[in-house]
Amino acid sequence: MITVDGIFRVMAGHRMTEMGNRVLIGVSGGADSVCLLFLMSELRERLGISIEAIHVHHGIRGESADEDCRFTEEQCRSLNVPCRTVYADIPDFAAKEGLSEEEAGRLIRYRVFNESGADRIAVAHHMEDSAETTLFNLFRGTGIQGLCGIRPVSENIIRPLIFCTRREIEEYCREKGLSWREDETNADVELSRNRIRHNIIPEAEMINPGAVRHIYEASEKLGSIWEYMEGEAEGLLKAVSDTSALPERLEISISGTEKAAPVLRSLAFKKAIALIAGKEKDITTAHVRALEELIKGLSGKSLSLPYGIKAEKSFDKLILKKTKNMPESMEKTEEIPFIISEDGSESIIVLPDGQKLICSISVEKENFPVSGYTKWLDYDKIKDTAVWRTRRRGDRISIKEGSRKLKDLFIDEKIPAEKRDSIFLFARGNDVIWVPGLRIGHSYRITEETKRVLRIRLDQ
Repeated sequence: MITVDGIFRVMAGHRMTEMGNRVLIGVSGGADSVCLLFLMSELRERLGISIEAIHVHHGIRGESADEDCRFTEEQCRSLNVPCRTVYADIPDFAAKEGLSEEEAGRLIRYRVFNESGADRIAVAHHMEDSAETTLFNLFRGTGIQGLCGIRPVSENIIRPLIFCTRREIEEYCREKGLSWREDETNADVELSRNRIRHNIIPEAEMINPGAVRHIYEASEKLGSIWEYMEGEAEGLLKAVSDTSALPERLEISISGTEKAAPVLRSLAFKKAIALIAGKEKDITTAHVRALEELIKGLSGKSLSLPYGIKAEKSFDKLILKKTKNMPESMEKTEEIPFIISEDGSESIIVLPDGQKLICSISVEKENFPVSGYTKWLDYDKIKDTAVWRTRRRGDRISIKEGSRKLKDLFIDEKIPAEKRDSIFLFARGNDVIWVPGLRIGHSYRITEETKRVLRIRLDQ
């Protein structure tokens, strides 16, 4: 049962706000955000904070979305809470960035929240949201961090309702005579999260009525374990590394990590990559595994990582260093710079989806067998200009008669639309060199004029 005193204790116990804070409340018009708005209006004097609301109109659902906007503004007026509405063209943004509308909406909402300048941002996530996140991450593949659900506090984001169930929230709204809006897209089970919400969670609660709470409690325990592990991994990295040249370079003693538990060593390696990159986005388990394989090999071996980072083994040192500035397009599409050794030795590039590229350069010309996942290309047409990335608007691939749109190639090859944005391809600008498993661009084939041959094998 939700009470104002109970929410006050949750917020105080997790130090969600401080006296004098300006708190921005994200309000969609749904039951959970209306409940949060009402509770925060009741608690503002007690907490010593000022509050205001923000509603993001996504440019989707036509008149229904306009009604959500008007409803939210009216609710705020009735509670004497300042309200600002921000209009965004989510379909257009999603198309330009190659995102689903759900992902684009979330990205825009948090961008708007963070640009507000508020001390804290209150959002209405509840216990089911956290359980759904845990299951969603589990189903698509994750480590411990992905199983920790939604935390009560994440930097400046606070979630006062995270310990409440959806049923409790709706009961509280009815008890207080609060109305709310229903977003019809929440019933669309074609969306993965909605399928979990409407199909899987109810089945789980048929097995045990406390399933959602138990999933949440398990994720809370994992969250505590994860926080402990992060602290230990940070301590390990400090003990075995030379940070004097950060952020351009980091040297790690390989022997210094050998006695550490494998899980802590892996986490320390991930933190090391993030230190050089300046962020953790797109740094995956696959990249950490590649580092672990690298340190088992011979001195002098290297591999390429996201954000233009090169990892190299030099005797007992693992050296991570920036080789070039991060491409501007990194924020728009997943992109891996193409950096390899020109001395004939093999270089390894690890893609965010876990696939490895084994690359080498040769002056030898030979009969090249037909293979969907090994290609021989004219290196001098590619050198210093190519990247591995997901598709972009305007991509084309050369053919004998000229060129054609990448989109048309995907259609001809019957590649499902939902998979096209996750396929990594080799490209120079909008000129696609190779789509693994499909085709290489005719312009990059080996000819009599070719001087150096680039061999790339995709190890799936």
